[in-house]
Amino acid sequence: MKVVKNLAMRAAPWAIPLLTIGIFVFDLFAPVGVAVSILYIVPLLLTFLSSRERDPFYFCIVATSLMWIDLFLKSPGIPIPYGMFNQVLGTVVLWGVALGLIRYKRTQHGLVEAEADKTKAMRELMSERVERAHAEGLMTAAQEARAYTDTALLGAISSRRDMEVKLLAAKVSLEGIVQSAMDAIITVDEEQQVLLFNHAAEQMFRCSAVDAVGKPLDKFIPSRFRTTHHHHVAEFGKSGTTTRMMGSLGQVTGLRADGEEFPVEASISQAGVEGKKYFTVILRDITQRKRLEAAQARFESLVASSEDAIVGESLDGLVLSWNRAAEDMTGYSAQEVIGRPLSDFLPKEDAEKERNFLALVARGESIDQYETVRIRKDGRPLYVSLTISPIRNDQGHVIGASRIVRDITEKKKLQEELHRAEHLAELGTLASGMAHEIGTPMNVILGRAEYLMDRVTDEPVKKGLKTIVAQVERITKVMNQLLAFARRKPPERSPLLLKDIVENSLELFQERLARSRVTAQLALDDSCPKVQADPDQMSQVMINLLMNAVHAMPNGGTIRIGLAPEKDMVKLTVADTGHGIPQEDAKKIFEPFFTTKESGKGTGLGLTVIKGIIEEHQGSIAVESEPGKGTTFTILLPQSL
Repeated sequence: MKVVKNLAMRAAPWAIPLLTIGIFVFDLFAPVGVAVSILYIVPLLLTFLSSRERDPFYFCIVATSLMWIDLFLKSPGIPIPYGMFNQVLGTVVLWGVALGLIRYKRTQHGLVEAEADKTKAMRELMSERVERAHAEGLMTAAQEARAYTDTALLGAISSRRDMEVKLLAAKVSLEGIVQSAMDAIITVDEEQQVLLFNHAAEQMFRCSAVDAVGKPLDKFIPSRFRTTHHHHVAEFGKSGTTTRMMGSLGQVTGLRADGEEFPVEASISQAGVEGKKYFTVILRDITQRKRLEAAQARFESLVASSEDAIVGESLDGLVLSWNRAAEDMTGYSAQEVIGRPLSDFLPKEDAEKERNFLALVARGESIDQYETVRIRKDGRPLYVSLTISPIRNDQGHVIGASRIVRDITEKKKLQEELHRAEHLAELGTLASGMAHEIGTPMNVILGRAEYLMDRVTDEPVKKGLKTIVAQVERITKVMNQLLAFARRKPPERSPLLLKDIVENSLELFQERLARSRVTAQLALDDSCPKVQADPDQMSQVMINLLMNAVHAMPNGGTIRIGLAPEKDMVKLTVADTGHGIPQEDAKKIFEPFFTTKESGKGTGLGLTVIKGIIEEHQGSIAVESEPGKGTTFTILLPQSL
């Protein structure tokens, strides 16, 4: 017996850890319903063979830790409350037995010490008592273990009830959240049968939960997308990803119960419960957003394609938007302007007026078709019509200003042309009447003066009569110019070489040019095409320009005449090296009765007539001049077809 006991005591230190590890591994893979943890009692009982009194206590600490580690390492699909109950029960039993063993070992050690002091005669009696004490100790340990077990069981039952109450509260709370959510929430199983269909989903798909739950999700997907949808869900299930956020799936198309398709954004998540997968999708109807985006795109397209400049402005005058027409109109790019005060790009004298405009807009008022002048980036004036309106937010508060700026430069030019045409018409009527009323008396005066000149011999009288004749001829010339101005005949156009007109006109002026010490330099392109023009009127234009050039060089100089093709036009230039024309006078040089010549030496109608002739030929005339350096007239006429 002693040999067996000795072998058992030697094997116990190795058997205890091996059995413990084996039970731990077995418990880890055993079903949750099997109380494997109770097997830890076997290595616990082996600690009885240890000579150390507290070994059962240390073993219980290790075994308890392993039992609970086993519980938390099991798959997440097990029913946690039931597993916890088994572990609590096993822990209580284990500790009850351990306490009994500890108490027993203490008693045994006491009896061994007492045996050494007693005689052999008392050994049998002491042995009986030891056995009795041992039995009583086991009974006590069992009773204590039962008491501990009952207490643990009651605690587990109470904890389970508390957990059930909390679980019910969480379920009610989750149900409330799901049903009150603004987005549609739908849960389906692996076969994509609908399990959950919240109130927002009912409204979105116009289908009740009763009609949706238990039905395939395909009911709410257009037929052309169903195969792709099944593939995507299957791939998502295999991916191991638990969630894909809203918008990461791109735009998805839903199908309402009445057959209407609509765009949605979706997020999806998956969860595994007892080996089954469940998919929950959150859907957001973006129909309104898409409509707003489309409306915004149309508005931005209109703004971008508008021929009027459209400018967005804050109430403190900062530029917020600047469309393409604004760039073309002013020469300033959006990058140069946005974020800067608009006043930086306006004439300084208009700063106070602009502040008043913004104050009116801030009060909700508008400025309609206010005409003013702005300056382009290149310094040229820009005539515009402004309409400024308030921009309001959803609450109706004014948060900015919108400017529509229309370029009316051409309109202003047309108005000036119309005004000038009306003025010329009035002058023509006046000239026609004057020529009729003055012409007859002047003819009588001229005839009488010439008659008397042939009959008088007194030189002073004859000289006076010559003065009368000269002045009458001058008046007649002015009246003829007035009549030519007022009753200019329509041009009789034909293919014409301007080179011939230039050469013939210069031939007429040869003597005058020599007498005035003026030389002519020609740069006439022999290959220059013909123009469609009236020869007489072109001669009149050339003679007037040559005459003005000679008058501009009283001390002599040079006339340069150029003729060359330019695109579909023929360009004629006449330049002199005379005294030139001041800039302010050059702007008015073609106006009727405006002249830079001395009083009595010009009528102010020559250039007006020239301009009228050129424009009747669908051409243009321009002047460039600088005081002291001369003047250049440039004429463009259409080529003959």
